[in-house]
Amino acid sequence: MVANVEEKADVFEDRLIQEGVKSTKALIQTLLQTMKAYRLYDSNHPVLTKYLDRLKKDFDHYFDEFDSFSLQVGEHKLFYLGKVVYESEDVKESLAFLFYKDGIREIQFFRGLQFKEVVDFLEIVRKADFVNRMEDDLVTLIWEKDFSHITITTLDEFLEEGASLVPASMEDLDRGLEYKPPEAEAVEEKAEEKEAEEAHVVEAEGLKEVLSPPPGYSLVQACQLTADEIEEIRRKVEREHEPDYISVLIDNLIEILLHLGEDMDAYENMISYFERTIESFLEQKEVAKAVMILNSLSGTMESIALKDKQIFAVRRILETMSGARPVQFLGKMMKSNGEKESESITQYLQLLTRQAVDPLCQLLIELDSARWRRTVSDHLAELCRQDIQPLSKFLSNPNPFAISQILYVLGKIGHPQTAKYLKGLVTHADPRVREETLQLLGKLGEKGKELVLKFLNDPSPSIRAKASLILARIVKEEAVKPLLQIVLSEDFYKRDLNEKASFFRALSETGSKEVIPILEKIAKTKRWFQKGKWDEMRLCAANALKFMATGQGTNPSQVKGKPRGMGPSPQ
Repeated sequence: MVANVEEKADVFEDRLIQEGVKSTKALIQTLLQTMKAYRLYDSNHPVLTKYLDRLKKDFDHYFDEFDSFSLQVGEHKLFYLGKVVYESEDVKESLAFLFYKDGIREIQFFRGLQFKEVVDFLEIVRKADFVNRMEDDLVTLIWEKDFSHITITTLDEFLEEGASLVPASMEDLDRGLEYKPPEAEAVEEKAEEKEAEEAHVVEAEGLKEVLSPPPGYSLVQACQLTADEIEEIRRKVEREHEPDYISVLIDNLIEILLHLGEDMDAYENMISYFERTIESFLEQKEVAKAVMILNSLSGTMESIALKDKQIFAVRRILETMSGARPVQFLGKMMKSNGEKESESITQYLQLLTRQAVDPLCQLLIELDSARWRRTVSDHLAELCRQDIQPLSKFLSNPNPFAISQILYVLGKIGHPQTAKYLKGLVTHADPRVREETLQLLGKLGEKGKELVLKFLNDPSPSIRAKASLILARIVKEEAVKPLLQIVLSEDFYKRDLNEKASFFRALSETGSKEVIPILEKIAKTKRWFQKGKWDEMRLCAANALKFMATGQGTNPSQVKGKPRGMGPSPQ
């Protein structure tokens, strides 16, 4: 029982160590990147500010869990509780060697650490590359700063605490000798062979035990992973895909991109790598990771003064990822509901460039979801707000639904040049297309006047009726002449009541006094031939007069001779 408790305690302690190692590795990575940035950029550079913000966040997160951040320093490695958390053999770049060469063997940051202390520490490390070694070193610079929450342990202190330069016994002396006689070497070799043989036996016994499971156990059960083993595998998989890992990778790749020099082949290779990586994320429905890369690239364009080749490379990546294939991947997710990735898909759409217009138009036509159609329409409107020409070619699509979707986008934009692209739709075979075109022209005001006039003679009575009202509302008194030409035409009185009512209402909405005597005459005139149809004309004229008298038209005292017994407006 005691052994079992001790075993559980050991397992728990191992897990704590593993978690500590994981957090420390993340913090080390950020610290290393920030130190590199300090060597590359000025103190007020935007890139350096970005790294400092992340480092502060990582330190805060670390001290939420741990009281101190302690690193042991080897020549080329940094250790945490005996575990390697950083390693580099390059003495020029190695963070470990930077401290090791000046005799630092341990660095500790304690809870309560002020971020100003971190910045001061980084400034000292930056200075360490340039100090005169005959006059100063890293240890002295840190000691002079007298940090409250940062301490270092030097080589001298290590020796004082435990290292013994004088052997305490003959055995210690023997163990410390670099040269060993042949007999001693032979004994040592035999011991090592014996140890290896014992390990092999233990391994063989373990394998034998697995292949010969106890009674009642199958071979599958004997080889089955334990819960702890499964959990460890799961953690490793998550670690490979965790956002911090991706974020670090992206920053490293962008840093490489910004230091490629003048070799165009190198830029082409890096562009290709970014493209394949982003496309792979989209194919796996990992849209958030693709967004992280594009956001970082876009942010780099805004925050750093780049060289021409760097600008070319970043733009190429952003434009390529706005092409047909990436948009198709987004479309597949939208069509399969896409609720889980909804926010990430929307963020990706916001990062698209004008290269996405054609594939987005095609996607808009294919989507069944009204919600996603609205989302795509909104982003198309933003992309084409300054130039609607790329949308115009889709107005000749044989599918009326496709035209309707593009008309909706054009309506959201309201570009002053829209009318010139709508001429071919005035006579379109599908009445729904003509009606939606007319509605859009109404939003364009006077710029759509000429095409609205053509709709006064449309084959559809309802479209003619709507055109009359739209014309009156956008050009007011200018609409009187073309409206009267139709109202006073020989056969107009034979038309449908709703159409007649719309034309008369349109005349009243012009606000023109010119139409009052004409309306009064129609309201008073009686005919015996086709009396019912003409009475509808009289009723419409009377209601138009009433609208002008009580609405925004002329003063009621100016309206005379209204017919009696007229019913309510047909509208």
